[in-house]
Amino acid sequence: MTAPSVLYIASASVSDPLIVSQVVRYLEQMQNSLCSCQLITFERDDAVDFVKTSEELLAAGIHWHPIKAWKRVRSVGFWFDRSRALACARRIVAREAVDIVHCRSFLAGTLGRKLRSDNVRFLYDMRGLWSLEKRDKGTIRNSWMFNVAHGLEQKLFRDADHIVSLTHAGKRYLVEAGVRVPIDVIPTCVDLERFKRQRMSEDASGTVGSGTKSLNVVSAGTLGVGYLAGEMFRFAAMLKSTWPDTSFRILTGSNREQVVSAAENAGLSPTCLSISRVQPEAVSSELSVADVGLCFVKPTEAKVASCPTKLGEYLACGLPVVATDGVGDVSDILQSNRVGVVVRHDDESSWQAAVEELEELLRDPGLRTRCRRVAEQSFGLSGGADNYLRIYDEMTGNLPAETRAAA
Repeated sequence: MTAPSVLYIASASVSDPLIVSQVVRYLEQMQNSLCSCQLITFERDDAVDFVKTSEELLAAGIHWHPIKAWKRVRSVGFWFDRSRALACARRIVAREAVDIVHCRSFLAGTLGRKLRSDNVRFLYDMRGLWSLEKRDKGTIRNSWMFNVAHGLEQKLFRDADHIVSLTHAGKRYLVEAGVRVPIDVIPTCVDLERFKRQRMSEDASGTVGSGTKSLNVVSAGTLGVGYLAGEMFRFAAMLKSTWPDTSFRILTGSNREQVVSAAENAGLSPTCLSISRVQPEAVSSELSVADVGLCFVKPTEAKVASCPTKLGEYLACGLPVVATDGVGDVSDILQSNRVGVVVRHDDESSWQAAVEELEELLRDPGLRTRCRRVAEQSFGLSGGADNYLRIYDEMTGNLPAETRAAA
């Protein structure tokens, strides 16, 4: 078997926490199994130390090719950056005899489609339904722009040699829409060595039993467009009826004043809130002192293909999750494994029953261990990397026939 040569294109900065956790960490895991590992990113962060970052990535076996973003006019900059990235990618493909162009999200995918040839395979790592997400967020504001973006996205689904979806629900969506390209599901994975409960062996059976007045609740990540901050805080206020001394830790880079305002409008006093922006390496320790993680995402058509990063992080740290219904595979994972509670964001009359369900779940002495086990089975970084390597081998014909059939 011949190790493949891979060019990975990511549509964001190498300093973006998601690129670190969902691109760089994967490549570090895989690079020993690759003939060549090349990475293109789009750099909009002036604080990035290009020399130091390049040296660090090279030490990990990753050859980095940053495209410094043109910032003067955003619409013009998009096409200018894309043009320069395409020229860079073509040079790499020719020089390194690249077998696979692995493209994360829409912008990168448009480059992969151009680079695809008889000798170069195109893997579209879709990360979501891009055109629908942009319409939901208001980035695409008229029907003509949406139709153009949606049409381009359909061409990616049609022309890719292989697609990776974050969710089984997203895969079903594509199949029902007529996509005939092979599709694998790899969720948003977590570095299980970094995300783990700090005292798991000591408090594996530590639960919030009946009569307990305090509950430590955490919400990690943005609370901007697409997230249900108001609903989350109204549910949090209901928790205080069962656990009067409930405290809420909000780990977010979102505007502090807006977060406080959303809490007050929901009837939750800011005195029980702790709001802070924490460095990525500190998130695990912050989650470890919590009892429950909240994941309130607005369910839209686009969210069928979404896998919130915080889901795997919560579970890896032994936290049960309260999440809104209709987002990717979240409901199925929580309910089938009994590691969380699902709520309808538009039916607050049912929330008291959800609080009671959570209360019962928290009495389960095996809850924390079960949460961790689900993370290990479904969200482990090494397992995700192994799946990508299997896909690479399948795309280049390196898998034995019986292995391809089993996959």
